[in-house]
Amino acid sequence: MTKTAPLLLAAAILITLAVGCSPSIDAAAKADIDRRIAALRPPGQGYPAPTGFAPLPFQTGQWTQHKMIDDSGNPSFLTYKIVGEDAGAFWIETVTDTYSGRTMMKMLLAIPNRMDPNGIDIRAASIKDKNGRVQTFEGPLLAMMRGSLKSMLSTLILSWQGLPQENAVVFAGTFAGCFKTRADATWGPWHSASTSWSHPAVPLSGLVKSQGIDKPHAMELVAFGLTGAVSEF
Repeated sequence: MTKTAPLLLAAAILITLAVGCSPSIDAAAKADIDRRIAALRPPGQGYPAPTGFAPLPFQTGQWTQHKMIDDSGNPSFLTYKIVGEDAGAFWIETVTDTYSGRTMMKMLLAIPNRMDPNGIDIRAASIKDKNGRVQTFEGPLLAMMRGSLKSMLSTLILSWQGLPQENAVVFAGTFAGCFKTRADATWGPWHSASTSWSHPAVPLSGLVKSQGIDKPHAMELVAFGLTGAVSEF
């Protein structure tokens, strides 16, 4: 089973903690998201079926951007990017654009082996809320985050061998032979069950699209790159 959905749930949880449980709608943020969605066009790029089961190794500059739909039908954009490397660990930055504004999360993650969850470690972490306030996790707070999220960060440990394959068409392109699976995640009161389609041409999580099973949430890859990611933190 691929574990993409729990990683996305982890990001959503941390962003919720940063902005509050019931954020208000910001007119400018809403207009920007609606404009970006209206500008999306049908895919023109095609990607052949995978020839192997291994995900792309992490490299500075990789990035992905997904359009998300929450359980209430509201759209948002989630951008993951690798913006640096430090002593074998990677700075992974998450930018979430919602109707309430932009929030960010930055973590220094050590993942020595994409196939082995035992080596995962969070060495540093910070969150920036929509007003630009930064909360840095240090000492006991970082230890608590490390303990709470380590199992979810094992979602970056990808194993696609033996999964059924199916084509997927999203705004980012037509992906032949995506690995299809169900993913379940629970963290405290949060739970997510979804069907996901993943492809090794896509960096980071490999996620092409995801569709909720028990709830109407969905994700769709709109763009990605292997170079060019720049920090916005």
